[in-house]
Amino acid sequence: MTESPDYHVEVKDGEFEVRLYPGYILAQVDVEGDFRDALLKGFSILADYIFGNNRRKEELPMTSPVTIVERGSSERIPMAVPVTEEVPDDVEEGTYRISFTMPSKYTLETLPEPVDDRISFREERNQRMAAYRFSGRVNSRMAREKIAELREWLRKNSIEPGSRFIVAQYNHPAVPGFMRKNEILVKV
Repeated sequence: MTESPDYHVEVKDGEFEVRLYPGYILAQVDVEGDFRDALLKGFSILADYIFGNNRRKEELPMTSPVTIVERGSSERIPMAVPVTEEVPDDVEEGTYRISFTMPSKYTLETLPEPVDDRISFREERNQRMAAYRFSGRVNSRMAREKIAELREWLRKNSIEPGSRFIVAQYNHPAVPGFMRKNEILVKV
């Protein structure tokens, strides 16, 4: 089974949850293009790293989710915590940050150094996040629709978003859409 970050569910309401993540490390790369092309480019760069194109030539196990966030949105949201970008409502082309969660056995100090200098790492600690789970093949339109649904659930529950919205995909691309696990995540 593919490793995913551990979390504790604080609130559950159907497909919506509020979770506390104790900590995890992301390998990330910024790429330009539309939603789909950026995801494919970023995935390829990060997959190359975990499949051994690093200074130690060490293969790392695949983890989930793969996340994609838009880096160029001009929309402003009050920030209570470090920022992650949102897929905007009106832009398909842009700069996107694609991230892989690193296996939990690694620290920032023990991860193999990337050969590709476009790859960077970020450690997240004690993150409270709202999550909305759904199935299907994610594209930019579906991402906008699901973000709007999570935003409405947050509004109804008087919860303020503390970051931009993150699109998280958990399955291999060959998995049929109706069987796919996806989420929209946002820090709260």
